[in-house]
Parts: sequence; structure tokens; C-alpha cells
Amino acid sequence: MYRLISYLKINKYELLLAAGAAATVQFVRYSYIPVYLFLLALFFISFYVYKPKIKFDILNFVPIFFYVSLALISLLLLNVSLAKDKAIIGVINAFVFPAIFYIFLISCNKDCILKIEKIWLFLLAIASVVCIFEFLYYIAFKTFRERTISIFFNPNTFAFFLVMVYPLVRNKLKDEKSKLLISLLIFVEILLSGSRTGFVVYIFEFLLINIYLIRKNILKVFLAAAGILTIFLPKILYRIPKLGDITNPKTAVGQRVFVIEFVLRYFSHRSPFEGIGAGQFELFFRKLKAPGIVALHSAHNLFLNALIEYGIIGYMILVFIVYFSVFLSAYNFFKHKEEYDRNILIGFILITIFQMFDMAEITNSRMLLINMLYTFYLFLPIYRFKRWRAIDGECI
Repeated sequence: MYRLISYLKINKYELLLAAGAAATVQFVRYSYIPVYLFLLALFFISFYVYKPKIKFDILNFVPIFFYVSLALISLLLLNVSLAKDKAIIGVINAFVFPAIFYIFLISCNKDCILKIEKIWLFLLAIASVVCIFEFLYYIAFKTFRERTISIFFNPNTFAFFLVMVYPLVRNKLKDEKSKLLISLLIFVEILLSGSRTGFVVYIFEFLLINIYLIRKNILKVFLAAAGILTIFLPKILYRIPKLGDITNPKTAVGQRVFVIEFVLRYFSHRSPFEGIGAGQFELFFRKLKAPGIVALHSAHNLFLNALIEYGIIGYMILVFIVYFSVFLSAYNFFKHKEEYDRNILIGFILITIFQMFDMAEITNSRMLLINMLYTFYLFLPIYRFKRWRAIDGECI
């Protein structure tokens, strides 16, 4: 307890920022303006306090190219957008604020980067505490079938956040007991969220990141996992999809299958260069009034969503930034064999896999925190690459 209190005192500003971000984001339920003002004030204060020196080079320009290009494509498609105001807000959420955050990141020193990492860890701690109390409330007053959302607005978003932040947490842990304990705690939270995609992706993430640790403690891990799965077995069984769900467009699984077919058919009689505009999928789909289909907010696949909203050019830019980040992460790991780089590589690959089944609605104001965290993931491979080149005494 003494060590915990000491750690909180040393990092009290990071804790306050994380708590402020978690609290402010809740206002998105009513208006995005308070969140925008909070972020602008935070960026202004950060630039003023740290007085960062912005250094642009070819590598730093790659994510900026990604954000600027998709923002420009979105603006060019405003004329065909069904709701121009929603398209503009979508550009701000998905590209403008993440781009500002990225510019701040590339101008930060090592200490500042460490502070930002700690903020993400404190956000996880806050989200975990809220998740536990939320689950206890459901058990006491509702039913075990309720899915926890924590500080987010959707259980799948909460699960996605856990998958994203896990490699960052794992990199900070030193002893085996802490690594296993935190890993299993996040596994429980994934189960409580009821996210099927999150469950499968996290299993692979946990196994790949901890493969050597699991081999060493195979019995402990097996018993702990078996105990958790047994306790939450009713919730797991409730979330297992039926075979008939694949062809039933009224179920979540059936909707994902339907959307893939819908997007492919859409481009069979339209030019692949024609997009419908940023954040327009829901309105566009609602306008079609497809029989037997409930309203869909997105294509449930980031790449399909980018294809239909930004056209083939926007899709290719998205694919490029993903391949670039994965390639650079892989280079960092295979060149220097650092566990940190390996975890970031595994995390980025599994984040991408998750986005192939969900988390496509990046233009929504409720995805701002997730978009910021994704920006941090785009930054890390470049930051690590430049760090290794500096250590090796090579020119960047």
C-alpha cells in the first residue's frame, strides 16, 4: 500500500489528467463541445509547458500524410455527403484531433512520452474500477447478461480499449506475478464486456505476448484460466452465436456477413473512386431502407468502412499506414529482439484484426479516446526506430 501511495504521489498530475479525460468524455452523451474544449485546453497547456521543438522528417510525415489525406478526401466529398455537419464533425474526431496529438508526440522528449504512457495506464485503472462496480450493480439489481461498458459507451469499445492498452501495461510490468495477475484481470474485464471479438483477439494477444511466461507457469495459468471460465460460464454460453445467426441479418453476426456482401455489391455498379463521405454510412444505409435489417452505425469493418466512405484512394491510404506501422514494428523487433518492440508489434497486428470485425466508426465523437490511443500506436514504431538508430549511431 505504501508503494502504491508513493507511486500515486509521484504521478499525481498524470492521474489527474486521466481522471479528467475519463470524466470529460462522458459529456459526449450530451454534447461534443466540452470534450473539444478540454482537448484544446490540454494541448495548449502542454505545448506551453513543455515548449516542444517540432522536428519533421520523412518518417514523421507518414502518419501526418495519413491524417491530412483522409481529411482532404472527406472535405472533397462534402458535396455528396447526406449530412455535411456530421461529416465535418467526423473529420475533427477522426483526423484533426489525432493529428494535433501526433504533432505533439513527435515533438516530445523521452520523459514526456513516459508521462503519456502513464496516463493511458491510469485510464485503464479508472476503467477497471468502474467496470467492477458496474458489474456488482448488475449482479445486485439486474442480470448477469448485462454487458459492462465502464467509462466508454459501448461494450465492444471497452473491450477494444483493453486489447489496445494491454501491450503498454505489459511493457511496464517487471515481475512474473504482476504480469499474470494483470493479464488475468484484463481477461475478466473482457468477459464482463461480453465482446466476442474482444474475447478471441485477447486470447491470442495474451498467448503471444506471454508465451515464455506461460510455458514456465503452465499449471498456474491453466488453473486460473479454468477457474475464471467456470465462474463466468453462463455469461460465455449466452454470448456464443448460433449457427443460424450467420444467415440471420437481425443478429450481430448476420449483420457483419450482410454488410460485406452489401459493400461489394455497392461497388459492382459504382466507381470505386466514389465515396459517400466521412461518417455517412449510417445515414446512407438508413436511406436504403433495407428490409429486415436494423439500423447499422458502421460496416463493422474499418477497411470496408473506409472503402465505402472515402473510396478506393482512402482505402489504399489506410492499408498503407497499417502495413507501414506493422513493417516498422517488425523491423524494430527482429533487429534488436526487445520485448517492448515485440509487444507493440503483436498489439498492432491484433488491433488491426479487431478492426476487421468491429470498431469502424472512427468519426464518432465517442471514439475520440480510442482514436488518440491509435495515434499513439502509430507514433511508437517510429519513435522506437529513431531511438534504435540513435543508439546504433546511424543516420535517420
